[in-house]
Amino acid sequence: MVAGGFMVVQTRTDVRRNRLLYILTIILSIAVLITAILQYSESSDSMRAVFLVLSLAALLSIVLSAFQLYGLPRRSSVILIHKGDEMVVATNATHEGYKFRFIRDVLSENMTNLSDADRAQWKFLEDDGYFAALCIRNPKKLLVLRLCTMAFDDVYFIDSTNRWEHHDCSSTSEPTFSTPEKPQIRSWKGTVSQS
Repeated sequence: MVAGGFMVVQTRTDVRRNRLLYILTIILSIAVLITAILQYSESSDSMRAVFLVLSLAALLSIVLSAFQLYGLPRRSSVILIHKGDEMVVATNATHEGYKFRFIRDVLSENMTNLSDADRAQWKFLEDDGYFAALCIRNPKKLLVLRLCTMAFDDVYFIDSTNRWEHHDCSSTSEPTFSTPEKPQIRSWKGTVSQS
């Protein structure tokens, strides 16, 4: 329970379905408004009352659907930076702390706190909306990658040879291939050692 209510975690399919329903609701509401406006002057008094009620319902539906569309979660991305015997996890989804609690619980013995020096080293990522969130000692790449593909929409991995992997997990938590793409980071200097 969160602040007197239950927290609902939606699957990617539910989010896509809800987005489609909200867009269709807005389109249907606009069609109702146009019909009501065009037919209002030619209608009887009882039909005018019906058109007025339908117009108010359509306006309310547009406003509520717009709020719901605005509140839908954005694509969450994570960058896994493998450097020597540690891996730094940076994300643009700091508001989704439950994902990090899940990863931290699974990898509990390998988790360490980011020091002030570590945070300063990865501070340049904040210009592009990514924040260093976790540090994993002696990580098993495949395990961390699998945990992150289960939780995030886009998983980017870079190793010490500056080889990028992008796993697009927006439609499935088990992507069958990766592409050599890197995220849109303007301040990346081209190597893992950013000091």
